Amino acid sequence: MKKILKLPQRSHIQLGRDELWEKIAKGFLLGAFVAGIFMANLMGREAVADAGILNDYFVEKFRYTDVNTEHLFFYILEERLPLVALMLFLMSSSLGLALGMLVLGWQGFSIGFMLSSGIAKYGVKGILLVFGGLFPQYLCYLFVYGGYFCLTVFLRRRSQGEYFLEKRYAYGMGMLASALLLAIFVTGIFLESYVNPIILKNILKFF
Repeated sequence: MKKILKLPQRSHIQLGRDELWEKIAKGFLLGAFVAGIFMANLMGREAVADAGILNDYFVEKFRYTDVNTEHLFFYILEERLPLVALMLFLMSSSLGLALGMLVLGWQGFSIGFMLSSGIAKYGVKGILLVFGGLFPQYLCYLFVYGGYFCLTVFLRRRSQGEYFLEKRYAYGMGMLASALLLAIFVTGIFLESYVNPIILKNILKFF
């Protein structure tokens, strides 16, 4: 009877810890985003004027050059997939959780830095250019990074005995979720290779 009475309390504690991890992840992402904005402003307009897609040479070349989408797909796949593979390999360890936090932070920092740099160089149009360079693939990437973080927290807490779930079911769910996240990530690469160039070319008509 005591065990039954204690279950709601335990569930309440688990819910509180889940909310804590969620707040930590959101806070880290937001903090990194603000740090990116701060860094761009600290470096000054001239220093950040040629960052990434803001580079004048890149803009001119991209505007008038046909993109080999198949080559771009495999290039991006080769560049991005090793990190995701490493994350999935370390998923059930403390290193996996730390890596997930670092990746989330880097994404937030990069977006904040590029957004601030774009505004410094092009004004309001810079926002359009930066988000044009990120859309729609980053909808997939951020979902994968966020999903990965949640999955590592779940597996870590399950290993500590906080979830009453057999090991084979827990890791079976982890493998299934990993395969799904990997498929979504590759979808993001496909969108970045075949869809984003079209969107970016249309946006560059205003520059």
